[in-house]
Amino acid sequence: MLLTLGFGIVTASILALSAVAFTLEYGVTNVANVSHGEILTVGAYAAYLTHQRTGSAIIAAIAAALAGGVVALAMYSSLIGPFIRFGATPTVIFIATLGMSFVIQNTLVIFFGAANVAYTLDPGAPHQVGPFLFTPLDEEIVASAIAITVVLFLIISRTKFGKALRAVSQNRELARVSGINATRVAASTFFLAGLIAGYAGFVLAAFVGSFTPYFGFGFFLITLTAAVAGGLGRAVGTVAGAVIVGIILEVLPALPVPFVGGYISASYNLAFAFAILAIVILVRPRGLFTSARRTVFE
Repeated sequence: MLLTLGFGIVTASILALSAVAFTLEYGVTNVANVSHGEILTVGAYAAYLTHQRTGSAIIAAIAAALAGGVVALAMYSSLIGPFIRFGATPTVIFIATLGMSFVIQNTLVIFFGAANVAYTLDPGAPHQVGPFLFTPLDEEIVASAIAITVVLFLIISRTKFGKALRAVSQNRELARVSGINATRVAASTFFLAGLIAGYAGFVLAAFVGSFTPYFGFGFFLITLTAAVAGGLGRAVGTVAGAVIVGIILEVLPALPVPFVGGYISASYNLAFAFAILAIVILVRPRGLFTSARRTVFE
């Protein structure tokens, strides 16, 4: 059980990166970007191609982050931002981002095919860390997720850009009349979120070992569950939601099923995620860790 809990911590770390990036996008637009998962996918492919040519995991991680940032910025500049300026409703933009998701998926299929791409980094020899069994790769994933989260918190809570981001998140029109360029802040936020999501795609691909043009979309559904559980638009709550969801999704398949004597297959993870999402929406629709006030960081 403790071994499975260790896997859950690694999964939660990756999920936290993706969910925080998603909640940043939501915070400045009030729109659920359904094509968010494709940023992870693009990051994974960028890391794979770069690693093939350089052999360096560090350069691959940087390439993944930059590719994610560029794609996220392009999403905002070409689709989400113009729709917001033209006064489209969140539902219309939601549908538009779903279409963008399919476009990116099929573009990747054209260039790379639909087959699984094997992407493996040497995880190193597993060793005991307290009650858990971690590889050096696992430790690097967890440490990088913590470091990125701390840096992001400092950016948003201590910098001028962070103050502008929070102002746009709380009231876009009031921020605009106060002299804040809401469009520029939103575009910068999407680029920042894309950097995080692109890196998340890299570590997810390395952790899983293979991916396809569709793997980011599947992970987005789990990301959405974590974001909703923590509270959409609330990054601190989102991290907590990601930890809970990530651990649950790893621990549940390790639990024996009463009266059956077997175990639940891990292939049902998406079903578990949807069940968690449904329960949270029914019990705490604003999220498990939120009050009535809406803000990016609480």
